Amino acid sequence: MKIGSECLKDKQQLIDRRNIINYYEAGDKRNPLIICLHGLAGNSIYTYSELSVLLDKDFHLIMLDLPGHGGSSPLKGEDDYLFSSLAQWLQKVIKQITIKPFYIMGHSWGADLALHYTRYHPTDLLGIILLDGGFTFPVNQPEMTFDLALSGWDTYMDNSTLVDWDTIIEEYKTYTKQWNNEKEEFVSSLFRKEENRYTLISTKFTVISIIKAFFLEPFTDAYPSIRAPLLLIHATYPKSLDKARLLGIHQIETAINDVTIIAMEHSGHMLQWDEPEQTAIEIKRWILQKEYITK
Repeated sequence: MKIGSECLKDKQQLIDRRNIINYYEAGDKRNPLIICLHGLAGNSIYTYSELSVLLDKDFHLIMLDLPGHGGSSPLKGEDDYLFSSLAQWLQKVIKQITIKPFYIMGHSWGADLALHYTRYHPTDLLGIILLDGGFTFPVNQPEMTFDLALSGWDTYMDNSTLVDWDTIIEEYKTYTKQWNNEKEEFVSSLFRKEENRYTLISTKFTVISIIKAFFLEPFTDAYPSIRAPLLLIHATYPKSLDKARLLGIHQIETAINDVTIIAMEHSGHMLQWDEPEQTAIEIKRWILQKEYITK
């Protein structure tokens, strides 16, 4: 199996007014296109390396490093990280990369962005794939108040500066039931090394700006505008989020006509790490069904 940088070896960059936009391509360009968006404080290597290997025989994948993440330049202002602003950023980037109709797939924060992007730019969009995002936080988690979320991430980012590698790995091991050496390499792509200590590439300013955006522009704002078919694959752990999941699923099914919901059993938030093969199977099955219907 290809690992790490070998998984996403086709690295591309756009330069826009000295700002770098980093992305990776995989698969045959003649196949259906999926544009992939990662989660908060992540990047394409971390989120999609394993899954892309299982999808690239059937699809053309474009995996973007979002602003302030991976190899892409950060944005300057807090409001630049609002979902409405990022939707405009994303549209501009996509138009420079492809003219093909496409599916859009997002994990976690990337799922929320996929929804808001679709809200503002429905043209050329074939469908939306949400990987455990865009349906719970923060709307359906009343215990996660704005102040609590902000203070929690503020502390987390402070503690993610100049950390030793063993401490980092012990934390990330708790994110999945399927830890292996390849995932350690994926995690390493999130950090920059300073002597023998490590710091997250995503800055505190970027992360806190995005947390604020979740509350200022919740995912439910996008639901009434969604006309594209939607696939939600969601985690089943932790069980403490079951109530939030049920509320979110009900909201999606009420607001959007063409919806498929799949519970990925025995998986956590990084479901594409816990169950990569089954996640790929569900994505492939859903897209190929949509492609068949439209032919």
